[in-house]
Amino acid sequence: MDLILASKKADKTIMEVEGVGGYYGWSSSQFPLLSQKKLAAGLFLLQPRAFVQPYYSVSSKIAYVCQGECIVGLISSEDSKEEVIKLQKGDTLPVTMKEVSWWYNDGHSKLEIIFLGEYDDEYTPGEYCGFFLTGFTGILNGFSNEIIAKSFHMTKPEIENRRKDQSSSNIIIKIKEDKKMPHPCNKNAEHKLVFNLDSTKNCTVQVKNGGILSAVTSRNLPLLRDIGLSANRVVLEGGALFGPVFTADLSVQLSYVTKGSGRVQIVGPLCKTVLDTKVEEGELFFIPKFFPFVVEADEGGMEFFSVITSSKQVYGGLSGGKKSIWEAISPSVLEISLNMTSDLTESFKSKIAKGAVIAPPSTI
Repeated sequence: MDLILASKKADKTIMEVEGVGGYYGWSSSQFPLLSQKKLAAGLFLLQPRAFVQPYYSVSSKIAYVCQGECIVGLISSEDSKEEVIKLQKGDTLPVTMKEVSWWYNDGHSKLEIIFLGEYDDEYTPGEYCGFFLTGFTGILNGFSNEIIAKSFHMTKPEIENRRKDQSSSNIIIKIKEDKKMPHPCNKNAEHKLVFNLDSTKNCTVQVKNGGILSAVTSRNLPLLRDIGLSANRVVLEGGALFGPVFTADLSVQLSYVTKGSGRVQIVGPLCKTVLDTKVEEGELFFIPKFFPFVVEADEGGMEFFSVITSSKQVYGGLSGGKKSIWEAISPSVLEISLNMTSDLTESFKSKIAKGAVIAPPSTI
């Protein structure tokens, strides 16, 4: 088994406009596991009033707002209706392959959005492939003037003028202050599409002096069932620990460090440590299916966002808590397997029962 699991920062500039923003990715040459496992990652960094022109992707993914706020337009190819949605820090938004989307930073600070998910095309392995409708790389510019004129019921001079207007237009542009953008208008759509992982009311695990775990699955966002993905966010205080856990189905996990730094350990078959490394803000790391892993925060704490290739998100718990595998195993089996006395086994199980998937810093 040859798995190169080293964490990586985005190393590929797909589009960048000075003073406006850019779109960045992880190349399959530097992070080969992305193409091997049919995963992809992308990163928007947009300044205030930056606008990403309409495009559609060939893959489904989940967007997470690491910082800032924005307005997003989603147009479904099935009904050709536009939903305009407001996103805040901590919001997750599933984006399917059949949707056209545009993104606008309507806030007063930098916008950072990470996209994680799977890809289904062979054009750019390990990277998201998008087809932009407008701009100098817009798909309409690939067709002849005669075809476009006939399709849009316009004259050739009209088409030529439109193309001149588009010839200097980047994929990412800065909109003038006096230009009015659409306002979010459908709260029901937001409720069906958006889930905030930063909200304390949405956390599934909270440990004093340890941290929190928040998850979004098909149970609280049914759309995820259609794209076969789920997501979670882990916030660890200084010295706290997440895990050990493993994905208890055929899913894999792709994680992005949104804040701070820490250490990641992953163990493979036959007790082989396949990764033991420091991770920092802006880095991506991968967890293979069934491989148990642990994340330990440095003194300053650590936060990371993950997408799992399953809409249910099933973890096998090797740490503490009522759902721990250790807690479920019969005492006699534990006694034999761990070569302990019955008293030590009982003590071990009682301590496990008091724990959780997140452990605060050790006081020993």
